[in-house]
Amino acid sequence: MFERYLAALQYPRVGHLNIDDPKDYRGFVLWLEDQKIRFLPIEEREQLRKVNSPDEWNPAFEKYKKAIKLPEHLKTKQEQTTWLLLFAIRLEYADNVEHYKSITGAQKLDEEAKKSSVPEVQSVNPFDSFDFTSAEFEEGSWKLAERLGIAYHPDHLMSLQAAAKVISTAYNKEALKEQIVTGQPFPVEQGSGMGLAKDEDLEQCARILRLLQIQNLRKLQTTINETIVTVQNVTADPRTDTSLGKVGMK
Repeated sequence: MFERYLAALQYPRVGHLNIDDPKDYRGFVLWLEDQKIRFLPIEEREQLRKVNSPDEWNPAFEKYKKAIKLPEHLKTKQEQTTWLLLFAIRLEYADNVEHYKSITGAQKLDEEAKKSSVPEVQSVNPFDSFDFTSAEFEEGSWKLAERLGIAYHPDHLMSLQAAAKVISTAYNKEALKEQIVTGQPFPVEQGSGMGLAKDEDLEQCARILRLLQIQNLRKLQTTINETIVTVQNVTADPRTDTSLGKVGMK
C-alpha cells in the first residue's frame, strides 16, 4: 500500500516492506532517518540502530516521533508510516526543488513507458542484489570492523571501506608471508611537539599524522632508489661490437 511513496523515495525494497514485521519495520524507519529525513545528528541515531533490540529501539522511536512532531492523533502503524513517508517526500522535494518543479505528470508517465519497453538486463553480480542499507548489512559491517580491530564509525559503509583496506593490505598473500612484527609500541608522546599542547587529543593526532607522513616519504624514497638502480643497470652495461673496430690509420 506504500509502493508509490517508497518508489518516489527510491527505497531499495519496494514491494517487500512488511510493516507488521517488527524487525523489518525497525530497519525501514532507520533507513528513512539515515537516508531521507536526517533529523537527528548521526551520533544520536545510535538507539535507532539497535533494530535487534526492541526493548531499546521502541523507546527511542517514541522519542523520535515526538522530536519530529509526528501528530499524536495518528495511532495506527499505517497512519504513522504514511505520515513519515510523506514527511520524507516533502523534505526530498525541498532539497531538490529545481530538479522536480519542471517535471510534469505526463513526462513521468512517458518516462515510465520508455523504461517498460527497454529490455531488462539481468545482472550476474551477486553484490547487485545486496541491500546495503539493511539493518543486517549494517550490523555485519560493524562486526567485521570490530573483528579486525577497527575503531567504530557511525557510517557502516565507512567501516566497510576501512575493513576492505585492512584486508587488502594486511591479509593478502604477500603480506601473510612476512613475519609478524614484534616489539614495543612507538613512543608517540616523545620527541618534539606540534605546538598543540593545549589540546592533548589534537596534539596526539598531529603527532600520528606526522609519523604517517614520514612513513610515506620513506616509501617514496625507497621507490626512487629502486628506480635509479634499475636505470643504472641498463645504462652501465655497454655492449661493444668488435667487428666495427679498426686498427691503425688509413
